[in-house]
Amino acid sequence: MAATEKAVGVEGQAKQSHEAEQDVQVTVNYLPATQAFHGAYPGAMTLATVRTDAMVFFGVRDRQERDKYEYFLEFQGSRVTNTEQTLDQLLGPHRRGAEFHLVEQITPGVLVA
Repeated sequence: MAATEKAVGVEGQAKQSHEAEQDVQVTVNYLPATQAFHGAYPGAMTLATVRTDAMVFFGVRDRQERDKYEYFLEFQGSRVTNTEQTLDQLLGPHRRGAEFHLVEQITPGVLVA
């Protein structure tokens, strides 16, 4: 029985360790959507990954048709321009949650006459 308790203890520690690694709770809102994207990420995760995961959730992608459609994360009213930075770099090491907005930018294409 002691071996069973020991095995359960090891599993519990691994689970707690895994939960501690994914301790930044992220919410991304996208205006046409009725539900927000929610995810938990380690602080070392880049904003590019958060953006990609949110875009997949909302079913959107950057694309070029006649017009150019691009999607950006917005945080506290400002566009995130460096998506290679980590959540910890953006938020600081002690903040455990963040709310972003996914914003669509449409750049009109050039009409050829």
